[in-house]
Amino acid sequence: MPAVELTVKAILFDSDGTLIDSTPAVKRTIARWCAVQQVDPREFAAAQHGTRAKDLLRRFATTPKKGSEMSEEELDAAVEELEKSVGETARQMKAHGEGSGIVALPGVLELLAKLQGGGAQWGIVTSATRIHAVPALEIAGILAPPVMVTGEQVSAGKPSPEPYLIGIDRLRDLQPDLMPLDVLVVEDAPAGFESAYSAGARLLAVCTEPVEAAEVQEAASKVNGAVVVKDLTAVSVLQCSSESITLRVELADIVV
Repeated sequence: MPAVELTVKAILFDSDGTLIDSTPAVKRTIARWCAVQQVDPREFAAAQHGTRAKDLLRRFATTPKKGSEMSEEELDAAVEELEKSVGETARQMKAHGEGSGIVALPGVLELLAKLQGGGAQWGIVTSATRIHAVPALEIAGILAPPVMVTGEQVSAGKPSPEPYLIGIDRLRDLQPDLMPLDVLVVEDAPAGFESAYSAGARLLAVCTEPVEAAEVQEAASKVNGAVVVKDLTAVSVLQCSSESITLRVELADIVV
């Protein structure tokens, strides 16, 4: 199988759909929320991928008032309530023998262990709020890294470059000479691809869901130099330190 080597100074990962799969817990939580809000869950799901919960609630919430009429504080409170319930749903599913609700995706724990063991600089940039992201990662067996950008910390979510620009800036505290092209972004959502590209970073796109593979390929093909993989089992660490990381990426039929 053909492969490429990528050498960068740091890596920023998206969380949901890239490192973890919280789909079972999220789907159950969103189904309940949509029923209360009298929202078509299919329409909500179509807009959900890579989008901040705050932006989704602003668009879809209907009660106790329309999301478009909520203050920023009201939206923040609604997001906190919704995202807390995802973790609670996951815990209930596990307790009732219905699966964990949130799991690490293939290859993730092995890859992160290699990076951490070598002292590599890495972080997470997610559209989720910290109140959801940290417990979700922990349920999946991943400890939150020192560099972590969450949805409530940005004024504009993905596809804006702001989330990844903030992530790069925080990594720069550890490596003052770091440039955007020194950073590899690992993402699964087209909104995240655009965010990473606009921030000037390199891109490794992950096709988490087979049904979304074509969409991922098409979106990633617009990013010069992007590499697309099925999952992170295709990525191995050849060397890493606090100054550089070299990855071997096995290319499959879905590479653009």
